[in-house]
Parts: sequence; C-alpha cells; structure tokens
Amino acid sequence: MYLCVPQERRPPSVQQKSLSAPAFLGRAAAAFAATFVLLFVLLFAACCVPGAPVRRNIARSVPLLQQEGLYPEYFGFKLFQMDNYTDTIMLFEAAAMDETDPLTAMMRGTTYNVDNFTSMQDDLARYLDARETGSDLPDDLEPFSYARYWHGYLIWLRPLLAFLTYGQIRLVQYGVLFVLLALVLARLWKQAGWRPALWFVLSQLAVSVFFVPRQVQFFTTFFLAYAGCAWVLDKRFGPRTPFRLAWGLVVLGTATAFCDLLVTPILTLALPMAVWLVCVPQRLCSGARQCAAVISGSLCWGVGYAVCWALKWVLAGLVTGQNVIGDAIHQMGVRTAADTWHGIELTWGNILAFVYQTLQDKGLFWPLVLLAVLCVAAFLLCLRGRQALLRALPLGLTALMAPVWLAALRAHSIQHGWFTWRALAPTVFAGLAFVYYSCSLQAGIHRLRRK
Repeated sequence: MYLCVPQERRPPSVQQKSLSAPAFLGRAAAAFAATFVLLFVLLFAACCVPGAPVRRNIARSVPLLQQEGLYPEYFGFKLFQMDNYTDTIMLFEAAAMDETDPLTAMMRGTTYNVDNFTSMQDDLARYLDARETGSDLPDDLEPFSYARYWHGYLIWLRPLLAFLTYGQIRLVQYGVLFVLLALVLARLWKQAGWRPALWFVLSQLAVSVFFVPRQVQFFTTFFLAYAGCAWVLDKRFGPRTPFRLAWGLVVLGTATAFCDLLVTPILTLALPMAVWLVCVPQRLCSGARQCAAVISGSLCWGVGYAVCWALKWVLAGLVTGQNVIGDAIHQMGVRTAADTWHGIELTWGNILAFVYQTLQDKGLFWPLVLLAVLCVAAFLLCLRGRQALLRALPLGLTALMAPVWLAALRAHSIQHGWFTWRALAPTVFAGLAFVYYSCSLQAGIHRLRRK
C-alpha cells in the first residue's frame, strides 16, 4: 500500500517507502498488543475501585431509573426508545464487582436476574439494600455471568460511580461526546471544506445523536468513532498513509470489542474510514488503490475486533471454569442465523414479505419504488463520468458497510432495531459524499439539453 497522492503532489513529509508484509504485520500486532494490554490493565484497575461508594451512588440513581422505566420512548417514536434495561445491567455489574477478587470479577461480569424484563430496577434496589445491610441476598436474585463480553465500559463507568450518580454521568457523557464532535467538525471543515462538515452533521442528526449520551451503551461506540475521526484528522499523529490508517483501525477494532455490547460496532470502522476518504489527499488518488485501502483497513479492524473478543472467551474460560467459548458460539448463531421475532421466523423471504406487506398496508410500497427508480435515474443522468465514479467508489463501499453488517447480524439487528439503526450514520455521511463526488447537477442539465 502506498499513499495514493500523485508523486509530484506529495509533500516531503509523507513520501514513504513501502513496507514489507512481515514489517506491516509486526507493527499491526504491536498495535493490537499495546491496545489490549492497556485496556486490560485499565479494566482491572476499575475492578479494584472500592465497592461501597459505588453502590451508594447507584442506590441514589435507582429512583431515576424506576421513574423512567426500562424502555422510555420519546415523541411516540420507536426509534427514539431508550434502553435503561441494559444500563441497569451495567450498574448491577459495577455494584457486584467486589463480590470476588478483581480478576475473577472482571472475567465473570456478574449481574442478577438478567432475563427479568419487568422488575430489573427493583431487583437492583433489593440487591443494594442487602449489600448495604450485610444480609443475605433474596433467594430470587439469581446471578448471571456475562462472561462472553469484556465490559470495557466499566473502565470509566465504575470510577465515575464512586463520585457521581447515574444521572450525573449522563451529563458527563453529553459534555465529552459533544466536545469531541465539535473538534471533529472543526478539523473536518478545515481539511475538507464546509460540505463534508455539513454531511457529517446531517449524518449524526439523522441517527438522533442528541439522545446517544443518555445511555452508557449508546455512548461507547460513538465516543470511539469520534475519537477515531479526530485521530484521522490530526495533522501530526493522523494517518498519512494507508499503512498508518490500517494500524489505527486495528486499535479501534480492539477497543470496540473490549468496550461495546454489540450495539453499533461498525461505527468505529466506517465513520473514521469515510472521514479519511473525504480529505483532500485521498480524493486525488486512483479509485482502485483507495478501494484497496478500504478493504485492507476493514480487514485490520475486523482482525482486531475478532481476536480481542475471542481472547475474552479463552481467558474467561480458564479463570472461571465456565464454557464461555460454547456460550459465545451459541450466541453468534442466535444473532446471525434465522430466529423468530413477534412470531415471524427471520428468514430473508419472511423479512422481505413482512416489509412488503407493511409498506403495502400503509400505501407506501409503490410510491417508494417510484422514488427509488427516480433516484437511480437522476444518479445516472447526473453522473460526471466513469473516472469520477471510480474515484468515488471507495466512499460507496464505505456507505455499504453498515447495511452489510446489519444484514449479517439480521436477527440481532431486527430484534434490537430501535438502537442498531444508528449504525447507519456512516451510510448517510459516505453516501452523501459518494453522490457529490460522482455526480453533478450541471452534467445532468447538459445531458438534458443535448437531448
């Protein structure tokens, strides 16, 4: 992989020699190892935080969760549904972390009554009361081991809970995420112009980013994705070559597997990748080389993601004696293979039939088909030319990452569609960029006049 800017346009600081495959793999492995060790140490340290102040602040947080309910929904819109259920599980884990030694607790990820969808917050209150008074836990509070996940969000959640309530942590998350978003927008405007900055804003508004910091589980991948974008746009430490981009994506893939609960992981690959592609040096590259950078970078992210997650299954099995690998493989099948949802078996035929029938019942199917045909016709009419299409193709590939991910995990994507849909943010951003760089209104008008 070479930097794809023509040689005469390359600044001296980015003229680099090609790396051999062993050298590249060695540096990628070093990036993975350094990231993994750092996250492991930080999580272990979080598990060592004294439990008493953590539980006191969680106890102060329970009334807020009880008042809101498990799944508060805003504006009567399903896609604005929150997930206090999963965040309550996270609080349970933070509260129970000192039941055993830090390493075992870190590997087990113990929570209670994870399958009870009606009394989760009341169960948390009863658990906290029993721990506070030193009495035995109620018999109906059954421990559940979430050992297949790393639960890396505890790196910041548990120390913060030693000083803040859950509601106050939401405010911290709002401040951190939107400061980071402002940094990304400022750098993007400076390096790529106002249009990409506007596309980025639209893509985030389209997935209701204003609700994201409200939940710990939503916040995680957006924070990592924005951090990745900020790194891509950093002139001193950012990737001047596809090599450095690939190493950075190894880090992002590793951190995502460590910290995320399978919410919107593809964000941390597709969003930084799209930001990298809209910067001026990449826009001067040949489409074929940029497509190679997209594919190789995606593979690096995927390897970091998969290896980090698999390491948890192995290590947790060794430490706890549980069959964590078997549980993880079973859950992979549940989330990718056909399952049921509201009594419908999630085969592709049934999914397409359900979508068709739903749109048909609302009188939307044929209008949407007509709109799709008009959009394709307008795209072909306004296409700048073959060369422009090839240069924009890497952005098109990036725009497809989230739909492919959601399709691959179709059971999980549909069952949890009210939060997995936010993975489409890079599809909006990269899609707008793809259309802009490959099409021109003037080209369409010129073709119409010729006819």
